[in-house]
Amino acid sequence: MTDSRREELLRLLSSPHAHQCLVLNNEDLSRLDLRHVDLRGAVLRNADLRGCNLSHALLQDAQLQGADLRGALLDHADLRGANLRRADLRGAYLHHADLRDAVLAEVRAAGAVVSAPRTSANHGLERWHGACIRHDVEAG
Repeated sequence: MTDSRREELLRLLSSPHAHQCLVLNNEDLSRLDLRHVDLRGAVLRNADLRGCNLSHALLQDAQLQGADLRGALLDHADLRGANLRRADLRGAYLHHADLRDAVLAEVRAAGAVVSAPRTSANHGLERWHGACIRHDVEAG
């Protein structure tokens, strides 16, 4: 990705209304600092989000099917109702992430660190083979 494209995407994603009708399927967003960004309802299917800092990001109802989130920081991210089917979360960090009502089927999660998540009943985290999942971590 060129520097000008990276700057353009950062401007777009940082705008107050970025989430409204945002469609970035298959887009390379790797290693962007997207802390506190509002991406509610954004369509990011198969997007490359490797190494992104999505701490405190609002990703409610986002469409993240097949997204590459390897090594992403998702601490305190709001993923309520997000569709993460077939997403790659290997090596991602999800400390206090809100995963209530998220679709977590077929997620690749080996090496992911999930601590003190907020989840719904039947959340599916038990199928995240190879992930380190701790529900008893103090708030931090």
